[in-house]
Amino acid sequence: MRPVDARAVVGASRGGYRDAHFMSVTFRIATTADVPVLREVFGREPSDEQIGIAGGDVRRARRFRELMASALFMPAGLAATTVAVDDGRVAGFVQSGSEAGLTWGVALGTLRIFGWRTAGFVRRDRARRSVHLPHPPGAFHISELHVLSSRRNQGIGAALLAEAERLARGRGHTQMSLTTTLSNPARRLYERFGFATVATREDPGYRAVTGIDGRVLMVKQLD
Repeated sequence: MRPVDARAVVGASRGGYRDAHFMSVTFRIATTADVPVLREVFGREPSDEQIGIAGGDVRRARRFRELMASALFMPAGLAATTVAVDDGRVAGFVQSGSEAGLTWGVALGTLRIFGWRTAGFVRRDRARRSVHLPHPPGAFHISELHVLSSRRNQGIGAALLAEAERLARGRGHTQMSLTTTLSNPARRLYERFGFATVATREDPGYRAVTGIDGRVLMVKQLD
């Protein structure tokens, strides 16, 4: 594992984010042994978007979130996942690459969760896809970034962003990108770290389903 003093890494970021609390973390690629704690970090409670797409059924939305976690932490996903370890415990992770799409496993799992209600799920998911924003070609795209609930607001998220930037620069990328909802409070962290909103997509159907106006694409230029 590579030890990192987050004060130095975050302070050195060209995005100007310098507010992280002191900590020393190590970063490494995730392994299959990490999957249980990665699921814990990802969380069982569904987002507002997932609840809306599930038609307001929190129980089914929770099962759908667990299904998505299974898709995220398949071998290919683990290979693109970097974990932050602090005090011997995984405190968060960042995953790069294209966002998870539909697979046979996800499709069958969705049928099992929603049964005869699947048609309604598909209709509502179409509203979600209406606000999808593709990432710029060639960008280092952050598809997932999560911090253990008990470790939030302690600089872990900023340290993960700094590590993602180190990886992006090392691989020759000139841009980093991510997408998120307009209602996500983490946008403030991304902005402080140097990301700027370059596209916004809103849709009344999406708003009706989720209560959220839309999504944004945020990009950081790597000089």
